[in-house]
Amino acid sequence: MNPSIIKQSMLIIAGLLLLAGCNVRAPQLDMARQVVPQGGSSVDVEQFAWQLTFNDTEARLYAITVGSGIVFANEHGLEVAFDGWDVVVVSGMPGTLGMIRVDKSSDPRIHHVQGLDQSFEVACEAPRQAGGGWRQRCQHEGDDRVYAMNHAIDVNRAGRITRIEASLIPGVGPLVLTPLFDVEE
Repeated sequence: MNPSIIKQSMLIIAGLLLLAGCNVRAPQLDMARQVVPQGGSSVDVEQFAWQLTFNDTEARLYAITVGSGIVFANEHGLEVAFDGWDVVVVSGMPGTLGMIRVDKSSDPRIHHVQGLDQSFEVACEAPRQAGGGWRQRCQHEGDDRVYAMNHAIDVNRAGRITRIEASLIPGVGPLVLTPLFDVEE
């Protein structure tokens, strides 16, 4: 992992987080911060590796604290910004999706998908604690049907995140992030 590329990517994502209005403080963000490096040269970066699956893409990303959020990034420019409740920016995906940005400043929130040149209104209920984590029911009404676009954050008994799932595009399976290291109970 090239530190110069990661620094450049983090500066870009930090700006995107500010633009997306992601100034959220949540218990999940504190949990996410527990699984990222706090500095020092003897850090084994593999303990911060996560697996991403989304839209026929699988990739290894590394969790990095940026401002008040977490960015999962790799040396190939794939970046996923997480504000503690939601995935709010995805950039560098292979293929034609381009950048995906979730604008949570309005109700319903707006999911902008640059590569599709479309935006989708997504109505979400408040997150609720359920079965070892948090769940949020969301939906998009379009094309004469309703699309479920639910979100989930799973945590273990120690309060560490074991899975993040976010529906970003109507009719497309969710983006899923899971840690590749052992998450202690």
